[in-house]
Amino acid sequence: MDSLSLLATAVLTKEWVVDQQVFKPLLNQRAISQEFLLLTQEPMTRVTPVHQLEVQSISDPFTIDQNQLQNDVDALETRVSDLEAQQFSPTAALTGEVVWGISGVSGSDLEDSVVFQGSVELILTISFTGEDTLEVGVESGNAIEFSFVDELTFEGRLDFPSGTDNGLFELSELSYEFPIGDRASLYISTSGDDLSDFNPSLGDDAISEFGAENPIHSLVEDVGLQLNYELIDELSISLGYFSGDAGNPEPGAGLFNGNQSAFVQLEFEPSDREASPQENHFLLGLTYIHTYNDSSLETETGSFRSQINLERPVVGNSYGVSASFAPNPRTVIGGWAGFTNATVIDLGDASVWNYALTLAFPDLGQEGNLLGIVIGQEPRLTGTSGFRIDDRRSDPDTSLHIEIFYRDRLSDYISVTPGLVWITAPNHDNSNPDILVFTVRTIFEF
Repeated sequence: MDSLSLLATAVLTKEWVVDQQVFKPLLNQRAISQEFLLLTQEPMTRVTPVHQLEVQSISDPFTIDQNQLQNDVDALETRVSDLEAQQFSPTAALTGEVVWGISGVSGSDLEDSVVFQGSVELILTISFTGEDTLEVGVESGNAIEFSFVDELTFEGRLDFPSGTDNGLFELSELSYEFPIGDRASLYISTSGDDLSDFNPSLGDDAISEFGAENPIHSLVEDVGLQLNYELIDELSISLGYFSGDAGNPEPGAGLFNGNQSAFVQLEFEPSDREASPQENHFLLGLTYIHTYNDSSLETETGSFRSQINLERPVVGNSYGVSASFAPNPRTVIGGWAGFTNATVIDLGDASVWNYALTLAFPDLGQEGNLLGIVIGQEPRLTGTSGFRIDDRRSDPDTSLHIEIFYRDRLSDYISVTPGLVWITAPNHDNSNPDILVFTVRTIFEF
């Protein structure tokens, strides 16, 4: 029996009266445990089972009340936790990116001057529940393509924001994504798809359009929706439908009658990129894109013939496989291959191939830096049946795209990336002299 029970017994039972002097030291000063035991030893010998039952009968109701109170407190804590989890005030964050680039080109009798180009993009990111994302972006820039893009080939195009009319701001991003249950999300956009490019180490830093991602992704139109679903932790699937004429109410246009594309993509990622970035990380993607366009199948990379631009309706079925593997935190090996089977209505079929091998060396020199290398073949017309393009059934030769760049991260907000793109046999034609495109790109993020 503890001291509290002993005191209660002394007060509540008539048979047992303890001399006040016995407990006076306890009331007047703090007693150590041994003194307390000595003082209470003699009274405890007079405690009988009857006394214990009486005290028990008094304390039992309090025990029941205490248990009920604890249950009520636990229930209240659970409700408070639920409210804290559900409570969310809409938040908005403004981010921006300023890009400056000094670029030039040589080869193939080109007379283009060295240029200094710039752009700015502002993105407002809003969340209403903490799990959804609304993005609104505008951009402005003065970039103009080098002359070889219009006169010779789409190969070697720099990945630089396009110029806008008179330097005005134009809408560059308008999308909303929200979860559906625990494993699915819906992405709605008027500015393009959210396909994974499977090039996580180079995609944002590659200096060319071709080096950023598999060109078949460019066949997806602008306005539409995409459903992402996680089948298991390691495997996810994306289904999407996008239209190029969604805002045009004229006959033959609109959301379902104009240029359109539908796709399915499987992404296999057995390791957790967030838990262990890059080390032993493996990523595999399979992509299928079905496209209808009223005049061509332009990816704006590769040869002119590979765009199948005959001003006639074209149906395309494109297949892509991409992979990325990091054997250690300082090395990432990746690549892709893409094939398009195009049917030109009332004419015949055409085949277009592209492929690339990518190498990335993160944190080379210092943390945050990156050396990137891309070697591949931009889209090439490999054959036609039923028609010719520029009097040929295929591109006559094979050119290589060789790209190297080095991102030097000066701070968390500023990076400088010099780079070089070498195109052999431009337009997949050995009769054309090689093209060299160089750039020094500076990015400010805020």
